[in-house]
Amino acid sequence: MDADQVVALVVFALVGSFTPGPNNAIATLTGANFGMRAAVPHILGVPFGFASMLLAAAGGVAAVLLTHPVAAEAIRWLGTAYLLWLAWSLMRASESNALASGPFALPLSFSQAALFQYLNPKAWMLAAATAGAFMAGDGPFVRGALAAAIFAVTAFASLVVWAALGASLRAWLAQGSRLRAFNVVMGLSLAITALWMLLR
Repeated sequence: MDADQVVALVVFALVGSFTPGPNNAIATLTGANFGMRAAVPHILGVPFGFASMLLAAAGGVAAVLLTHPVAAEAIRWLGTAYLLWLAWSLMRASESNALASGPFALPLSFSQAALFQYLNPKAWMLAAATAGAFMAGDGPFVRGALAAAIFAVTAFASLVVWAALGASLRAWLAQGSRLRAFNVVMGLSLAITALWMLLR
């Protein structure tokens, strides 16, 4: 991979990591409801999980998904179902501890955040796009390792920013019904995002 491709990959990774999506929404929600410390496992788990996806994509998994639409659809539906469940839980929760129960409840552990990448439609779209644009050619595993390292750094940076944003609002949200309203708005936005990714 030449220097121009590396620069293009870094820009693509920054845009893909920092734009709104399920991982950033979960980081913000965790910071707002539980504080920055509680978001650390998510901040560390996402880069690990996504890096493993990119290495799998370098090994041909992305190509398999692209040639087997049923597998890709199953991932999209499972991911959407989880995001809609989380959105519904957010909209119904009257306080933070109501989010801390059930499967994949907030805050996510390191392993849950890493495994969630395999149900995250945006993560699969990014992995497939990265594999198609940057991993073709000689040394796919070297290219995959470089892409995984770049995305790990940009995802980590993005999640720190989004979680810190949520945590910075925590004291303000603690007054009255602000946290409840915040969670409802975030739940609605997460549901809209999930449906948009499903229908596109």
